[in-house]
Amino acid sequence: MALANKSTNVTKHDAGGSGDNIIPDGFIKTVEKVWIDTYTYSSSATIGTGMVIDIAKVPKGKKITGIEVRGVGGTVLSATSSNAVSIGARYGATAVTNATQFLAATTFGTVTHRNMPITASSGIAVEVTGSTHTIFLQFTAASPSITAGTITTVVKYT
Repeated sequence: MALANKSTNVTKHDAGGSGDNIIPDGFIKTVEKVWIDTYTYSSSATIGTGMVIDIAKVPKGKKITGIEVRGVGGTVLSATSSNAVSIGARYGATAVTNATQFLAATTFGTVTHRNMPITASSGIAVEVTGSTHTIFLQFTAASPSITAGTITTVVKYT
């Protein structure tokens, strides 16, 4: 049987590091925290072009390990295959944002992603530096025929 390839922190551990002084805090011997939230939209709060929904606040010094969004592929986007969504971060109290830090603006068709979660595809294990990060969803198109529903989000960090 061939030897397995090793990830970065396994390599450090196998080289004699106990973890705490060699592997950065938050990547070993940690307890994962989960921010679960919902956003309910209706005919008076529809999903529209450029709409931003704040979904979590991650404190300084934490590492984001995963982001999952449910209710978008099957509900919001069921009326159109041209509605794109991205997952981004706002740093501190300023208006500086990175709308695509965790998921680039992605179009989800009406069949492929129906009732499937949307997950972050980049920026995972990034450390929140400077100040609290606000994680948000941003929509690039309107779905005028969508009149009600709930988006559920799960943001994990250590």
